[in-house]
Amino acid sequence: MNDIDHAFRRLERLDLTSIESSGEWGLGRMFSHLAQGVEFSMNGYPIQKPKLFQATVGTLAFKVFAATGKMSHGLNEPIPGEVVSEVSADAGLGQLWTSLETFRGFEGSLKPHFAYGNLNKVQFGKAHLLHIENHLQEVA
Repeated sequence: MNDIDHAFRRLERLDLTSIESSGEWGLGRMFSHLAQGVEFSMNGYPIQKPKLFQATVGTLAFKVFAATGKMSHGLNEPIPGEVVSEVSADAGLGQLWTSLETFRGFEGSLKPHFAYGNLNKVQFGKAHLLHIENHLQEVA
């Protein structure tokens, strides 16, 4: 099973009627944020960190996250250039689900991650799963 399949399994277990976010963002905002991260990997991130950052700090951060199986980042920080929107939890989760389905079937050229730089599809799948799991730490 690949990381995107794991992400789907994780999201399938969420019962939106009995969970809430303990963080600054509501569930809908969080899911929308996660969906945009997936969409940006296919369509391009609006704002990129400098190439030097991507080749050093960004690459190292991704390697550490991938090796440990855990990501840690500011959970109330939007992706640079992200469209911030408050949506219902159902709508946000639907957006995330759709973006993951599109990513799973995507055969085009992936765009560089704004911080990690160039990632292949397997690496992006890992990054998306770890991003989802990191945000779900604030869901109870």
